[in-house]
Amino acid sequence: MQSKTKTFLGISTVVGLTIACHYLGWLSPIENFFRTLVTPLSKSMYNISIRLGNEDVNSFSLTDLRLAYQKLKEENLALDVKLVNEQLLQSENIELKEQLNFVKNSGYQSLGAQVIGKNIDSLDNNIIINCGLLDGCRVNNPVIVGNGVLVGKIARVEDHISIVRLINDNQSKVAATIINKEQSLGLVEGGYGISVMMNYIPQNEIINVGDKVITSGLEINMPRGFLIGTVEAIEKEAYQPFQNAILKPLVNLDKILLVSVITTIK
Repeated sequence: MQSKTKTFLGISTVVGLTIACHYLGWLSPIENFFRTLVTPLSKSMYNISIRLGNEDVNSFSLTDLRLAYQKLKEENLALDVKLVNEQLLQSENIELKEQLNFVKNSGYQSLGAQVIGKNIDSLDNNIIINCGLLDGCRVNNPVIVGNGVLVGKIARVEDHISIVRLINDNQSKVAATIINKEQSLGLVEGGYGISVMMNYIPQNEIINVGDKVITSGLEINMPRGFLIGTVEAIEKEAYQPFQNAILKPLVNLDKILLVSVITTIK
């Protein structure tokens, strides 16, 4: 019994002295020597341990890092493109649904079309749609978006495409009426892609900012009731027979994606 106690005390003393020498730094030379011997083996074991599924992840060269970064950029770009396409498709679906609902409820016959281009002539403001003569498009057919918002009329037709003259084009003219007490009549004209004006409004009739403007139906192939815009400002001069109104279109004419061409009028 005394022998076991002495052994235990001896071992405890040795352990205690070793720990004390370690913290005092007296064993540093010996520890560094053994660490030098063990390091190569430790490194080899670590390299082996991180090779999983035949994938060697022990690649830290600059070339490898550049390739990995480029791959991540490409993957991120692909995700961005996918997200944009999904958002665009969602937007087009909403727009198409609105147009189909309007045409169905109004009783008009129409052709759906996509905008595939825009006239780059600075004096004109036209768009190109993928619907032409062989599809049933004709010159002066009204072109709408959404819930019956007029954006223009077909100006030229080819077999598979049509040129749409937008309402802010300098050659655009649409007979219109203001939704006010007098149901004021006038002519909506474009201003070189910059503005939309309603001219020839009788001077004695009262119009207000915010009044809505619709097609009057007083021209061939253009029914009454298509929305054009709202009155944004009024130009009125004394002793003149007419007053004018600056209109704000209800849609952004520079960002049209889908349209409906009204082919048959009730």
